[in-house]
Amino acid sequence: MKNLVIIFTLLILTMLITSNATAKTICGPEIKQQVAEKLSSLATLPSDVKQAAEAELYKEFAYCIDDSAADSTDITRFKEAARQCGAEISQVGSLFYEEMSCCGYDPQRRQFGCPVKVKQTFGFGGAPLPGSREYVLHCVADTSGTLVPVGRDSVHLANEMLGANPSWQFAVIANANNNLNSVYPMNGETRRARSILSWGFEPTSCNFQPIWGNALNYKIRLDQ
Repeated sequence: MKNLVIIFTLLILTMLITSNATAKTICGPEIKQQVAEKLSSLATLPSDVKQAAEAELYKEFAYCIDDSAADSTDITRFKEAARQCGAEISQVGSLFYEEMSCCGYDPQRRQFGCPVKVKQTFGFGGAPLPGSREYVLHCVADTSGTLVPVGRDSVHLANEMLGANPSWQFAVIANANNNLNSVYPMNGETRRARSILSWGFEPTSCNFQPIWGNALNYKIRLDQ
């Protein structure tokens, strides 16, 4: 009888935990998995066809952005984490699966480094493959003050398959290799920067709104 009580208690706790996790997201793991599979199926298409198909897929699932308003406590915590890193957030999408609260720039190597906190074991595609990608686009203000893209890269990940619990710290390292006039000359000047994290959909501009992810606004310095 005692064992039955223990099992029943554990079952109730599991149900409560699952319920709480689901309540924090509008688009649960079944929807995220569906998006991951559809994105994976587009991988071999010609570039222009792929971009058009991704744009349609983005429209179909854009409602998942509303996760950003689903948990005000989490948003408050996240804003504070970004503030501690000297950044402010903008273009906030769903933060249920991943988030990026800090970025930095190495002017000598012309490299950006951004840790990406992965918060769930699911929603990233089959493990170890095909999985999916966390994209980060980096923009820097040019001499007129306009943000222009200077670099982008991504990190591959997949659903956790060994029973470990979140969270994990991934990282995206990107070289600044576009619009180099915005990161030159290396004269100690301070420039405005923006980095945009987007799961699944590669950011297309410095004002891109990620469905899953967020943008960070911060300052960099062009030291020699």
